[in-house]
This record gives sequence, C-alpha cells and structure tokens, in this order.
Amino acid sequence: MKKLKLSHRILIAMFTLIFFSFITVGLITIIRYQSKNKAYHKERLQRKDRAVVESIRFLTDGNNVHQGLNNLDQISQIHNLDLRIFNLDGSFIIDSSKDNEGVYILNTISSQKIEPKAFDILYKKINNKLSNIKHIYTNKKGDLEIYTVLYNDNKEPYAILNIPYKANDLKNINNEIMNEVFVLSSIYVFLFIISAIMAIVLLRQITNPLKLITQKLGSLEINQTNEPLNWPVKDEIGMLIMQYNQLLVELKNKADELAQSERKSAWKNMAKQIAHEIKNPLTPMRLSVQHFERVIVKENPNLKDQVLQFSKMLIQQIDTMSTVVSAFSNFASLGEEKKEVFYLQDEVLRIVDLYKESGIKYNQPDSNCIVKIDRSHLTRVLNNIIKNAIESIPKERKKNIIINIISIDNYWEIIVKDNGLGIPENLQPKIFEPKFTTKNSGMGLGLAMVKNIIDDFHGKITFLSKLDEGTTFYIQIPKYNE
Repeated sequence: MKKLKLSHRILIAMFTLIFFSFITVGLITIIRYQSKNKAYHKERLQRKDRAVVESIRFLTDGNNVHQGLNNLDQISQIHNLDLRIFNLDGSFIIDSSKDNEGVYILNTISSQKIEPKAFDILYKKINNKLSNIKHIYTNKKGDLEIYTVLYNDNKEPYAILNIPYKANDLKNINNEIMNEVFVLSSIYVFLFIISAIMAIVLLRQITNPLKLITQKLGSLEINQTNEPLNWPVKDEIGMLIMQYNQLLVELKNKADELAQSERKSAWKNMAKQIAHEIKNPLTPMRLSVQHFERVIVKENPNLKDQVLQFSKMLIQQIDTMSTVVSAFSNFASLGEEKKEVFYLQDEVLRIVDLYKESGIKYNQPDSNCIVKIDRSHLTRVLNNIIKNAIESIPKERKKNIIINIISIDNYWEIIVKDNGLGIPENLQPKIFEPKFTTKNSGMGLGLAMVKNIIDDFHGKITFLSKLDEGTTFYIQIPKYNE
C-alpha cells in the first residue's frame, strides 16, 4: 500500500468506503425490512385469526360446538385459509384444506399433533387458567403458525385452533427483500460510477498541482529566475502554492545575498592584493626621485628647472597611486569593530561642523539618540555620504543639503537630502556595487564600503533619487536600549 501513488491510495480508500457503506446499508436495509415485514405478517396473521375465531363463535350457536366445527370448511372458504382444530391435550380433531380442485374439504382422520414446543407453552397457560391464550410460532420450515385457545359461552376452553401461514406469503417477503436489494444495488452502482468519475476529477485537481510543484522543485536553480505558480482558489492547495512562491522569493533573496557576499569577498581580496603589490614600491620610488633630484641639481645647476619639473610630476603621480592604494586598503579592511555607547545626534553634529561652508542644514532631534556601534566607522559613513552630496551639486547651483534624525520602530534613521544632479534610474541598482561611481574621479569603492559598514551595524541603507532634483539617503542604525 505504501508503494502505491497518492492518487491510487485515495481512489482505493474512496472505493473501499463506498463498498463498505453499500454492504452496511444493504445489511441494515435487509434486517430492517425483514423485521418490518415479519411484524406486518404477524399482525396480518393475528387479524385473520381474530376473524376466524369470530366466525367459529358465530357458527357454534351457544354451546353447540360440534356444529361449528362441522362447518369449518365453510369458514376456510370464506377466509381462504387452511384451518386445524386440536383437543386440549394436543391430539387432532379436524382440519379444512383445499383439494386438487381448489375446494376446501373437511378431514377428521390424521395423525397430526401440535408442535411440542408450542403445546408446552399453551398447556402451561391453560393450566394457569389464563384467558385469550394465543401463541405465534415459527416451525422447523421457518413458516409462521398461530395457535389460539377456543372458549365456549361459559368461558371454558374446549379446543385449540391452528392457522398455518402459507409458505408462499413468506416467499413473497423474500422476493420483496430481493427486489429492494436489487434497487439498492442499482442505486449504489450508479453512485459508484458517479463517485469514481468525481474522484478522478478531484484527484487530478489535487495531484496536478503537486506534480507541478514537484517538477518546479526539481528544476529549481539558485542563479536563475524561478517562475512562481498561480492557483485561483484559496484552499489547502492554494496555501501550499502560496508557501512555495514565498519560498521562491526567500530563495532569490538568499541567492542575491550570497552573490553579493561573494562579489564583496572577491573585491576585498582583489583590493588587498592590489594594495599589497603597489604600496610596497611606492615609498622607495618617492625617495629615489627626491634623491635623483638633489644629485642632478647639485651636479648640473643649469638643469635645475627641468629636473624640478620632472621630479614634481613623478611625485604627483606617486601620490595619486598612494591615494588609490589607500582607497583599496580602506575597502578591503575596515578593521575590528570597537563598539561604544554614544549619542548619535552629537556625533552627526561633530561631522557636520567639518563642512560648515558647504550649505548643510542639520535639524537636531529633541531626544537623545543612543547607539552602540563603532564611532570611527560611522564617521567614515557620514563623511562619504556628505562628500558625495556636496560633489553631486553643480558649481552654479546653490548648495542645499538637509540632515535629519528620526525614530522608526527599533532604528534611528539619518536622512541626508541634497539638491544635486541625482542618479539615473538605470544606474540605481548598481549604486552599492564596488567599482561603481557616477563621478569623473574616484575608485567607486566609497558607497560599497558604506554598505559594508551599515551591514556590520545590522542596519539598513536605502535611497531615493530623481534626475536633476537630487538624492536622499536613509541610514537606519539600531537603537541601543540600556
């Protein structure tokens, strides 16, 4: 059973349920029908018995018992019943039954006796002098019989009347039951076929989405776009597909984070290597140029101007390379975090004071903004963001840079808004990638470093930018609760 497919197991379960329900309902129907019909035929037999007893009482004319018994064939003809009369000791007196021509005739010679079990019950009741003694008995053939004690006008018992219930009547009962079972079977066969069709349709609705999910799970690719599934109904399958689609989103986010982490790691390794390879020879080169300058000028004073100009150019290039190396070095290694508790608004004020002449407006918050992060790393973040804001504003445009600090849930949010040139939409997704820059100078590592620092803070950094109107950066730093 465990090796069968889910659809096959559900079909077997449904068909088994239908089959057993048919058996159960069929058995209950047969039992109830038999019980109901048995009760009906018992009542019918009792009605016939009462009618026959009344006829015998009428024909006996007081105490003339023998006259009534001699007219037993007439009573049988009227009620269309076989009748038997026995003495109180159970011996045979007379009966009336049909001959070959279908006419009731009397018979006074027979060795018939009352069934022993029935006689025992009747004999006890007669000895106890009970009145209206009747007993319905099922004989060995399964046929019903009724025994009734007959009384004279003095209320004295004088004989026992026996009315057998014809086998044909009981056979009719069985025929009725078989007809009922046949009708019930037909109904259940029809229901079985309808249920099978509905089960197959329902199973396809259940298993098709599961098969589709299985196929999708088998074809999942971390580095590719995985299409979500659509399900129009908000049922259990819909909830499963919704969960699958949500997992797809989470998988994509994790894949993006992994890819970004790998790129960041690769850039850090490359930056370290570049810094190491270039930084070491720069100082000896600078010293060699300066030494060369002194020697040549001393030995050839006429070449002083040319030598000074040449050495100045070389030293400028060396200094430029040193700046590049420092940028790579800063990006590659931020150093170990030294967390400390301080007021964020005071640190922002200290950094803003460094740019007094740059048109920065700082709106200090009314409450203290307590954080626990590396102060020097925060300084590098704000310096970078503020410098980018200043450099993004054209020289002919009046600088308007606004800095605010607000509270958002569990974060302090620093908002830096400028009125610069803005960032084109097609470049915005790459803003935090290493080597990306919108300026004519620089290595494009500043915002990548800022993103790394904010991530280390367990914070968030986002931005909104509109071309030729400016850019707004939102830096969220976790609050510190003492």
